[in-house]
Amino acid sequence: MTCYIDQMLRVGLLGAVLLLGAGLVVFSVLGAIERGRVSRSRLRAFARRHRLTITVDNGNRVIRYLATTRRWRTTGLVAGLLGSVGWAWWQGGLQFTFLPLFAGWFVGALVAEVRLARTSFGTRRAASLESRSPSLYLPRTAWWLGPALAVASVAGAGYAWARTGVWEPTVWLLAGAAVVIAVVVNRVQARVVGRPQPAEAADVVAADDAIRSRSLHVLTGGGVTLVVYCVLGQLAAVAHLFGEAGSTMQGVVVVGSLIFPIMGWAMATAKWDVIRSTTEIES
Repeated sequence: MTCYIDQMLRVGLLGAVLLLGAGLVVFSVLGAIERGRVSRSRLRAFARRHRLTITVDNGNRVIRYLATTRRWRTTGLVAGLLGSVGWAWWQGGLQFTFLPLFAGWFVGALVAEVRLARTSFGTRRAASLESRSPSLYLPRTAWWLGPALAVASVAGAGYAWARTGVWEPTVWLLAGAAVVIAVVVNRVQARVVGRPQPAEAADVVAADDAIRSRSLHVLTGGGVTLVVYCVLGQLAAVAHLFGEAGSTMQGVVVVGSLIFPIMGWAMATAKWDVIRSTTEIES
């Protein structure tokens, strides 16, 4: 009994030391990111994706956007890493998986967009004669892809229940998670589209449009990927109930887990030209 208590104390002490060391590393990394400058290559990549000409007037706005999103996404990524490692250690192992890291990164991206939506540009706004809508900043189908997949997730859960007669709590929990993710992402996207636009020179407005477009692409790619992971989790949870078809479902889960993150990255980094009418009025 004494040996067991001593062993548990050593394990607890080791865990505390590891967590303390990880915390120090995290603070050091975040501090370096906070002090670091946005590289020219990252600025050029942003401009290239939107055919944006960086000028003296709009450059600081783009740099501030890139710095803010980098800070919060990295914070979320590190939090996901610590959460994954901490949970594995609590369960008696020491490992990390991709999904918590990605989820943490995406939560950081959401926080960054919420904070950017609070940025004040003054009391004046510019309104184009062409109304500002999601289709101005990304493909129309992309706006509804996440909600459509969430609906499919709920429908799939209902189908599995009706087909097998087995109530699988994990399936419905994942369906609920898919709906929550889709709703939250859609609301944040709406804030990105609707936040005030500065009544300034054309190059500054063009930069603001590019920033909105990039934000919507990142939110769409990340949100869709998380919803798809919920659907894949559902397939994995019910595969054993479908007999021979279950092996096919398991194969879909494995392949999808590898392919869909790449597709989400492609969505997040896709090029997009914001084309609007040149006539604007002040409101």
